[in-house]
Amino acid sequence: MTLIHLQLDPDARPFPYPVLGLGNFDGVHIGHQSILKRVVDRAGEKGGTSMALTFDPHPVKVLFPERSLQLLCTTREKIDLIGRCGIAHTYCLEFTREFSMLSPREFVQEFLVQRMKVREVFVGQNYGFGRRREGNVALLETFGKEFGFHVEIVPPVILKDHLVSSSLVREALKVGEIERVALLLGRPYDIDGNVVEGEGRGKALGYPTANLLPGEKLIPGNGVYAVRVERSGETWPGIVYIGTQPTFQNAIRQIEIHLFDYQGNLYGEALRVRFYGRVRGEMKFSDSAELVTRIGKDIQIAKKILEQT
Repeated sequence: MTLIHLQLDPDARPFPYPVLGLGNFDGVHIGHQSILKRVVDRAGEKGGTSMALTFDPHPVKVLFPERSLQLLCTTREKIDLIGRCGIAHTYCLEFTREFSMLSPREFVQEFLVQRMKVREVFVGQNYGFGRRREGNVALLETFGKEFGFHVEIVPPVILKDHLVSSSLVREALKVGEIERVALLLGRPYDIDGNVVEGEGRGKALGYPTANLLPGEKLIPGNGVYAVRVERSGETWPGIVYIGTQPTFQNAIRQIEIHLFDYQGNLYGEALRVRFYGRVRGEMKFSDSAELVTRIGKDIQIAKKILEQT
C-alpha cells in the first residue's frame, strides 16, 4: 500500500478505474473494514485500483477542540490498518478550518472528480461531508450522477443489536469492556507509550512495575487487565493497572505494567500494550498486605486469560 498526500497535480495520470472508500476511519473497526473490503472486492472485479480517503487531524479536533477527543488509533496506525484491509492507495487529506468551509459540491468536484478521478465511491449510511456536514449520502449520489461516478452505500455492521461505530468503541473502552472492544475492532486494542520513573511502590510490594506515559490514544477505564507488551520485536505477558491508587490516596491516574518473569530496566523504553481481558475493576484495599494478596490473584487470573488468547 502507498500513502499519498493530496498535494497532487490535478492533471496527473489517474490510476486505472479508481474505486474509493471514503471516511474518517478512526479505529478502523469492523464497520469500516466492511466498507474497505467492498472497495477491494469491487476494484478486483473491475480490474481497477482500490483507494481510501481519510483526514488528518480528525475533524472534531479542528472544529471542536474543547471536546478533547481521544482517538482510537494514530494517523500512522490508521493508514497501516487500512492497508491491511487490502487497499492499494490511501490518500490522507489535511483537515483545516479553511478546508472545512468547502461546500459539499466543492469538495466532490475538486477532490473526488478532478484530483482522484473516481469511478465508484463506497461510504457508510451516515457519512457527512462539506461545510457543517451539509452533504449526506443522498447528495453524494446526486453528485455521482452529475459527475459520472457510482455511489454505493454500505450497510452498517450490527453486533449484538448495536450498530458498530467509533463512538460505541469509545464507550466500551471507557468502562473497561476490553473483550467487547476486541470484537468491535476485530483485534485487541493497544496503546503506546514511554516508560518513565515512578515511585517504586510496585517493587517494594514484590511486583516491580513500569510506569507508562501514554500517547494520544484513549486509555481504557480504570482497572486491571491481562496484556501482552511489545518492545523492539519482543513480547512479554503481563498485567497492567490503570487508576489512581485509592489505597494510597493518590489522585493522579497512572498506568503501571508488571511483566511476568521479566528481569531488567525499562526506563525510557517505548512499549506497545495490547489488551486481552479485564481482570477486575478499581479497588481500595485496607493495607499493603491485602493489596499484595490481591495482586497475586490478579496475576493468576490474567495468566488464564492469556492462555486462552
